[in-house]
Amino acid sequence: MKQPDEGNLFTDLMELGPAPTMSREIVVVVISLAIVAVLFAIVGPSVPALAATAAIVVFLAVRFAIGLRNWGKQS
Repeated sequence: MKQPDEGNLFTDLMELGPAPTMSREIVVVVISLAIVAVLFAIVGPSVPALAATAAIVVFLAVRFAIGLRNWGKQS
């Protein structure tokens, strides 16, 4: 049963911080990268698109790293 503070997939995608569990964060990363790939395919390879893609990938990596610290404390 879900706890009230866990939210749902939409809130996990919209939050700046990591999802409550590692598996939910992996789903968020996969969905986010798929959306970025589709947008990158539409826009095409340009310097601003590459810079935005790199920034998004770094953001997701930092978010995952922060989550690793929090998930380890919960167990």
